[in-house]
Amino acid sequence: MIKRITIIILLTIITLIYMGGWIYFNKTNNTIQNLEDKINNKENTVDSLKIRLDYLYRTIDSLPIGPPLDTVKVNNGYGVRKHPIHHKWQMHSGVDLVDTWRDTVYCTGAGTVKFSGWNFGYGRYVEITHAFGFTSRYAHLSKLFVKKGDNVIKGQSIGRMGSTGMVTGQHLHYEITHDGQTMDPMPYINCSPINVNATMYHPVEAQCDDTPLNTADGSRIDPNKVSSWNWIAVSQDMLWFNGGPFRYGDSVYVEGTPNKDGIYYIHDAMNKRMKTKIDFLENIGTKPYKYEDINLHVLK
Repeated sequence: MIKRITIIILLTIITLIYMGGWIYFNKTNNTIQNLEDKINNKENTVDSLKIRLDYLYRTIDSLPIGPPLDTVKVNNGYGVRKHPIHHKWQMHSGVDLVDTWRDTVYCTGAGTVKFSGWNFGYGRYVEITHAFGFTSRYAHLSKLFVKKGDNVIKGQSIGRMGSTGMVTGQHLHYEITHDGQTMDPMPYINCSPINVNATMYHPVEAQCDDTPLNTADGSRIDPNKVSSWNWIAVSQDMLWFNGGPFRYGDSVYVEGTPNKDGIYYIHDAMNKRMKTKIDFLENIGTKPYKYEDINLHVLK
């Protein structure tokens, strides 16, 4: 009798242990399955975000944003002007640009070449259609590197600057249209960051002129506090009176330095021999430094 009771108790204990193990295993299995489901959902979310980001990047690349030349100097702006040949006041539907050191013309956004060839007063001319009803036009070229029907990518060279057609000198006439209406191209050109090299300077005669505590825009410098002011000087080719995008007092965002990224204000100009360059104004005694290939974002 005792032996039978003992066997029953042992079987009961084994059954309970088995049932408990099964319940624990089932719960663990469910937990693992839930974790796998969450991981799969997150992976699907990440994949979905990647697809959306890829679409966003491709969309941005398909818009005519950024400069069509390596460096941009505006010779004639958008708007009503007196025609240099006809001498009549009429609408200038684009901007006339000259490059200070190279003449390669680049496509400003991915698209399809609608026209490539001779177009009367425009001379050798390329027209490219982009997404969302945008079109970019490039006129007075000396050489054409694309033909009608070509699919082009952003930054692809499509020709060389020239003086073909009705012109008074070599330049690129650049237009942007949206749904057939011409637009001022400059806001689209200035959307792209400007790649520059950077150094620093102290407000002393050896690095400035004979009035080192006065900036080119007439501001007064305190030589012991300028590091906290975030002032910079820019090369004169980037200032408005030389066709550049900046005026004194404009703000820019500097990106790509080890420890100087941030918002800065343009209050000074560099020596005329400098091109596409900026100088950080620093306190006297700051150790010299130099950065290459940093980006300036126009804030105004």
